[in-house]
Amino acid sequence: MRQNTGAPGFVAAGLGWGLAAGLALGVLLIAPAMGALQGASTSEAQSRDPQEQSAEAEAAAANEVLAAKAEEMVEGELEGNAIVMIRAAGVDDDSADKQRWLLNTAGADNAGTITLTEKFTSQDAANELSTIISSTLPAGAQLSVDNRSPGVHAGEALAAGLGEASATDREFLLETLAQAGFLTYDDSVTVADAAVLLTGPTAQDSPYADRLLADMAQAFNAAGGTLVVAGEGTAASEGAPRVDYADTEAGRVNTVFTLRDELP
Repeated sequence: MRQNTGAPGFVAAGLGWGLAAGLALGVLLIAPAMGALQGASTSEAQSRDPQEQSAEAEAAAANEVLAAKAEEMVEGELEGNAIVMIRAAGVDDDSADKQRWLLNTAGADNAGTITLTEKFTSQDAANELSTIISSTLPAGAQLSVDNRSPGVHAGEALAAGLGEASATDREFLLETLAQAGFLTYDDSVTVADAAVLLTGPTAQDSPYADRLLADMAQAFNAAGGTLVVAGEGTAASEGAPRVDYADTEAGRVNTVFTLRDELP
C-alpha cells in the first residue's frame, strides 16, 4: 500500500490553497531534521547548524498557516462517513483531540474512540489477548489459521466488531477486552465506515509493540475494513495506508485526505 507524505492529498484536494499546501509539504520534508532536534540539550541546540534552526522555524510557520486554513481545506471531505478513532498507548490527549476535531470538521460522524493500553501491545499478555479475541469473536467473523499472531487476530476481530457486527457482539468484544485491561472505550463507539489508528513514535526498545500494531492494521484492512495509520515520525508501511508526522497540522490534514481516498 502507498505511504502518504503530504503532496498527493493536497493536489487531489483541488482546494486552491497553494501556499498552505507548499508549506505543509515543507513540514514533512523538514520533519526528519526536527526529529533529530527533539530532546537536545540547550548547549546542543546552540551549536546546531543554522540550516537546522531555520528548518525548525519554517516548520513552525507552516503549522501556523495550516492551523488557520485547515478547516477550509477539509470541509465536507468526509461528509456522511462514520469514523472511529483507535489510539495506541502513548498518544497524548492533545494530538487525539486535534485529529478528532479535524475529522468532525471534515463532516465525519463520530463513531467513538477506542484507547489501547500498554497491556494490549505487551508480549507478556499476548496469549491472554489471543484467548479473549478467539472467545469473543463477532458472529460471522473468521480468524486467520495461517497467521495466529495476536495482532492479526485483533485486527480481524476489530474489523468485524466495528463493521457489520451486531451491537451486542460489538459490546461483548470491547467490554471483555476492557475488563481484562487491554483497552478503554467510550459509550459512543458504534459501527464505522473507517478507522484511523493513531500511533506514537516508533518504540526503539519495543519492536514487538510496533509489529503488533502493524499486523493489526494490515489484518483490519485485509478483513474488509478501512483503516489508516496516522503515526508520529516515520515508519515503514505494510498492508495499510500510513500518514507520517500525524502530530503536525500537515499530518492531520493529510489523514483526512487519506481516509477520503481509502473509503469505498
